[in-house]
Amino acid sequence: MEKILDIVDDYIIILDKSGSIQFCNRKLLTKLGYNLAELKNISIEEIIYVDNENLNTEINKINRENNIKINLDLYSKCGEKVSVYSEIVLDNFKEEESIIIISRDVCEKSYKREDLEKILDGMPFDCWLKNTNGDYIYVNESYARELKDDRLNILGRNTSEYWNEEICDLFAKMDKEVIESKKYQLTEDYTKQGDSDLWVEIYKAPIVNKNNEVEYIIGFTKDITLQKKLENEMHVNNQEMNNLNNILMKTNTKDNINGLLKNVCENILNYIECDGVSVLSVNEEKSCLDLTLNIGTINGNANDKLLKFDLELYKGLNNINYLNSINNINNIDNEVLKKYMCKNNIENIGVYDISFNDETIGFLVLTFLENNMLKFNKFDYLKTISGNIATMIKSHTLSKSVQEEFKKRRQIESELELFLDISVDLIARGNLYGGIKHINSNWSKTLGWTEDELLSMNMLDIVHPDNRNEYKNILNGSKDDSGCIVSKLICKDGSYKWIELNYKIIRAEDKFIITAKDISEQRKQEDERKLLEEAIQMESLKNEFFANISHEFRTPLNIILGTMQLMQRNVEKNKISWDSSLNLEDHINYIKQNSYRLLRLVNNLIDITCIDSGYYQLQLGNYNIVDIVENITLSVAQYTKDQGVNLIFDTDSEEKIIACDPDKIERIVLNLLSNAIKYTDKDGYIYVDLQVENNKVKVSVKDSGVGMSKDKLDIIFDRFKKIDNNLNRKCEGSGIGLSLVKSLVELQNGNIYVNSELGLGSEFTFELPDILAKDNSKIILDRDISKVTQIEKCNIEFSDIYS
Repeated sequence: MEKILDIVDDYIIILDKSGSIQFCNRKLLTKLGYNLAELKNISIEEIIYVDNENLNTEINKINRENNIKINLDLYSKCGEKVSVYSEIVLDNFKEEESIIIISRDVCEKSYKREDLEKILDGMPFDCWLKNTNGDYIYVNESYARELKDDRLNILGRNTSEYWNEEICDLFAKMDKEVIESKKYQLTEDYTKQGDSDLWVEIYKAPIVNKNNEVEYIIGFTKDITLQKKLENEMHVNNQEMNNLNNILMKTNTKDNINGLLKNVCENILNYIECDGVSVLSVNEEKSCLDLTLNIGTINGNANDKLLKFDLELYKGLNNINYLNSINNINNIDNEVLKKYMCKNNIENIGVYDISFNDETIGFLVLTFLENNMLKFNKFDYLKTISGNIATMIKSHTLSKSVQEEFKKRRQIESELELFLDISVDLIARGNLYGGIKHINSNWSKTLGWTEDELLSMNMLDIVHPDNRNEYKNILNGSKDDSGCIVSKLICKDGSYKWIELNYKIIRAEDKFIITAKDISEQRKQEDERKLLEEAIQMESLKNEFFANISHEFRTPLNIILGTMQLMQRNVEKNKISWDSSLNLEDHINYIKQNSYRLLRLVNNLIDITCIDSGYYQLQLGNYNIVDIVENITLSVAQYTKDQGVNLIFDTDSEEKIIACDPDKIERIVLNLLSNAIKYTDKDGYIYVDLQVENNKVKVSVKDSGVGMSKDKLDIIFDRFKKIDNNLNRKCEGSGIGLSLVKSLVELQNGNIYVNSELGLGSEFTFELPDILAKDNSKIILDRDISKVTQIEKCNIEFSDIYS
């Protein structure tokens, strides 16, 4: 017997009356990983999962007439849980009464082929199984009715015996695709049955053997005619809703909804083969249900009854448990509804809730007369139909209010467009790429472009190049999303106008909005006013300059004339001598200094005039700039010493040849030294420094004098401008010296700047490029300049400094 049990396909455990294991077959031992010796005579509880401790209780209930079925969880040798479905019986084993547990994996089928066939026969669709030659191996009852033949008679026969050639070719093509791809296929097929349309959904899948070869094809066919018709009606409705503007403009909106509902209800009537279809809508104002649509064979008198349905019936329909299903008259407990059914010989009735957003707006009513047997059993699908009908009704119910709102919106838009057109401002709307989507007419009036031209352009196309970067920064988010800017826009004739724009960027909607106004005339007036102010200021400066220059001329002339008169009086009295009491030498020095002062002033005026008129000539040559600056600095050393000021010259180069005009360099350095001496007190210092760096020669004159405030630094090189006269205790000036210096430096392609702080002195620095004059290749290292000439230059430049 043990050998027989070893070859059976189930798991076998045999226990004695105390629950100890006496035998396990080979399949179970292999599953759990034990051998028989390891399990024999141990309690079954040793390999039972703790949740199955009630096994002993079940075993105690067993007898020879009463078997026990139970789910057990066994432990394998490695600790894994093995779930089995078990049947426990009492029988003899080796001539002793024993407990036999017969088990199989819970995942194995516990049903028979007949069970599957019963399930498939109850399905509301056709099902079949055929081999690769097209011979039927199995068909369910629904498919047998479709083929109009007995099911047993169909088995073994080919599809060509039941379908025409066209359909057979289609089936063969689909079967071939499934066999070759070894994948399922889902298709829809349309045929004509008489005057009716038939839509079916066909599902086919391969069944393969152990060699992965397709052996059978299983298929399901589902009638989706009603679904297709409903989808078509909903598609038509959606198209109309998508073109709501066209629908709203029609006067037959009510006829539209009635037509749509009639199409849907006729399809329901024909497909379900009921005797009547009605649509009732809730009338809250009249507290009743209105008959919206009624088609079918129910007599016309019934319509009056339906019209008398009030909201009490509506509430009752909502509360009964047979809502949204087909019910027999014997199950109806609503007296109004039952009376209506009896009078019209209605055996079955279906009432479906038509609701939109949980609001009941009506009911779909299907009626079946006494002699009409129910053939359609997919009434849950009618819930979907009711929902779609609700959408259709609700959308058209709302159409009137939407139409009114649409008209109001159009009116507001028209008024807004009129307002924008008569607005004096420029108004535009566009996208964040600069495309112009809308403008008012003032843009054309202001810029000359037509409206069509502007709408085909990008905003950047009409923005002046000087302002385009600012617009790009606005559009790409580098600037604030709202604000005001002033820029130039290009007119069609090529000119431009000044426009003040207020903008708002709405990035979430990818658009910008602009309101703007033409301020060209305003800018023109501002420019003219600015020019007038500048002219007035220049005139004031000139008047101040001429008043100052008159003083500059009068002072030295008075001194010269006074000295000459004194000398003349002494001549007349024969008192001319070098007697120190007469200070004749001092008088001659006064005449000389003030003559130099007049000469310096006249030279500066002439040079300024020549520079302004463009006739000033430079004598460029290749000279040793170090030697020039050092010599002119040393030539005033004695002068600064007499003034009690320390003068220091320093350089990082002993020789540097560059292109320059040495006379102009000397004049620049003397002017800067003159200013430094003027404002440096006794025991102060003046540093003259020359450095060569970055292809430039830098010469700086730094003093420890009174310095200047920061607000004077911006005007120090302006012509006719002078710093605070309170500082000019021992000097005079016309206000053109530093302006001339700046011009002389710039004529040699250099630049000059100043650093100063009040009370801490000033530093003037001029830079010249480290280049050679190409048209003058001769390098002049030693200039033949007499000491007398240098002293003369110093005397002229320092003539307005009084000891």
